[in-house]
Formats: sequence, structure tokens, C-alpha cells
Amino acid sequence: MIENTGSRTLKTTRTSLRILTLVLEHEGLTLAQLDEMIESPKSSILSHLNTLRDSRYLVKSDGTYRVSFRVALLGETVRSRYPSRERVRTVLEELAERTGEEANFTIFEHGRLLMFHGTSGNAATEEDEADYRSEYYLHNTAAGKAILSEIDSARVDRILEKWGLPRESEATITDREQLFDALEETAKRGYGIVDEEFAPGLVAVGAAVHRDDGTILGGLSVGGPKYRVDRTRIDQELGDQLLDAVQSLESSLQSQPVTQQE
Repeated sequence: MIENTGSRTLKTTRTSLRILTLVLEHEGLTLAQLDEMIESPKSSILSHLNTLRDSRYLVKSDGTYRVSFRVALLGETVRSRYPSRERVRTVLEELAERTGEEANFTIFEHGRLLMFHGTSGNAATEEDEADYRSEYYLHNTAAGKAILSEIDSARVDRILEKWGLPRESEATITDREQLFDALEETAKRGYGIVDEEFAPGLVAVGAAVHRDDGTILGGLSVGGPKYRVDRTRIDQELGDQLLDAVQSLESSLQSQPVTQQE
């Protein structure tokens, strides 16, 4: 949940977390490389690195810093609070096989979507797929639109204030009024649609996935290249197939409680 708590935050902590994230994303970085990426004195960056090493979040070999295995263990502990990957994979593979398109399940957290699992089924090819990412905005993704259409306007405003409406393609909606109009249509349909708003040539449909208590856990989406996925196919086929998959996934998760995240 996105809240304006007014609580004080620490710039030094943000810098340490930024360094940890960069080292993870680049699968290892040297002090010199980090110095080019972060607007802090080199001596300060080194202090952050030493602190992260001392806390066992980083290891160093031949001048290169890498994320430690301890972080992986912490990640496994976190994963235990979320749905079984096998349960999600089963539903996604069935949806991908049924539609012949790429299907993804993302977790809704802090106003963003985080990739949990995705499968391309039998049809997706390298030229069909957008660049792989692990984190997504809500305003230009099908599942994100579906989630925004279900939450109250005050919470939507907080999310947009925090993350904005960045343009990721020529078709991305960057106007709030236009976005809210799209969210009204999404609510009526029961699922979101993006037509090249995330990436050129990509069309997708998505819907929210709920916990037993009705709160939103994440989003399920399916899509592919525009020459295969048009509005007629969405209205007559993909929309219903998506909602069937959502119902199947929600049913499979009923026996596994998941803590709501803020």
C-alpha cells in the first residue's frame, strides 16, 4: 500500500540499498564502476560497501563486489509467504497453451507489479517478446489497469503521485483524466487492455488476482503481438480465457494464506 506517512527517511539507507540493487542487477560491480553510477563521494561509496560486506550482504573478489548467498536465503524466507510457484506455473502454462500467447503473474506491492512467474507457451518467439523486466508500472500494463480500476481513487492518486505516468511507448497514457476514463472502461469489462502502451506491437489483457479476504494479491495477464491479438479476439476469446484462469488461480490459492503487503 502507498501511504503518505510523513515519517522521516534516511538518505544513507537509500544509498546503501541503491548500491545493493545495482550490484545485483549488474551481477557484480567494482568501486570505480559504482563511482560512475552514484552521485556520492568515492570515499562515501566505499563506506557503504564496507558496511554491506560487514553485514554479509556483499562479498568481494578481485575488486568486484557481488551480492552474497545470504541474500538468496533471505529471499527464500520471503518467498514462503507467497503462493507456491508450482501452483502459479500450472495455471499459467494452461493459459499459455490454451491461448498460444505469453502469460504472466505479477505481485502487487508498493504501487508496482513485480514479476512472479511467466511462460510463453508454444507461440512466442524472440521478436514477439518485449525486453524481459522484473518490475512494472500499473498505468501501462493490462493487469495494472485492472488493479487500479478496483482500488479507491485516493489510493490511485497516491500511487500516481509516487510513480507518475512515465511514457514507455508512443501509446502510453500520460494524462490522468485519460487514464481515469480508461479505468472506468476497465471496471465495466472486468479486465484491463493495453494496446501498445507498454511496448510497440504488444497487446495484452490482464485482471486482478485476489486473496481469500478479497484484497488484491497481484495480476494475471496474457498477450502477444498485435497481428495475433486484436480487439475482436480479446472480446470473443482472450477476455473470457483470462478470467477463467484468474478464477482457477484464486481457487488454487485458497488453502495457502498470504499476508497482505503494504
